[in-house]
Amino acid sequence: MIYMKPLFVFLKIFLIISCILSLYSCGFRPMYSSYNSSSLGVGGYLSQVDIRPISERRGVLLRQQLNEKFNQEKGVNKIYDLQVQLSSRVQELGVRKDSTSSRANLIISANFWLWQGQKRLIRNRVATTVSYNILDDQYATIASEADAEARALKLISDQITNRIAIFFSTNFK
Repeated sequence: MIYMKPLFVFLKIFLIISCILSLYSCGFRPMYSSYNSSSLGVGGYLSQVDIRPISERRGVLLRQQLNEKFNQEKGVNKIYDLQVQLSSRVQELGVRKDSTSSRANLIISANFWLWQGQKRLIRNRVATTVSYNILDDQYATIASEADAEARALKLISDQITNRIAIFFSTNFK
């Protein structure tokens, strides 16, 4: 039994190396890597996107998250413009015996457009639904709703960033 252990270790190492080589041979490349020294990579393209102001408080919070994800730096030439339009609604669920709601869904959707000058590159829509409790204590309900809003905006910013990154990775190799 003692002599079998090195064989299992060797087999495990062999399988790991073969998996890595099979990924390399199929053309897989990480999305955010630069392919060569002359290519920007997706991160470089994302830093060239100017995120336009978004109306209302939720829009300001979303814009701040997008700026962090797009790695916005001062002094980078902005070639692309991102416009986002938010809409939201609350759907009340879970009716109690006294006909009040005990749970709600916050549904936030965002239409976004990526422009290069006058040319529209992307037009898309993302949406997310998050739930929160409606409690007897008013402050607790406000805190619960604020947490749901923060979670929803993070999901929206992730979806927008992913879709634009996929666009850059497939169209600007």
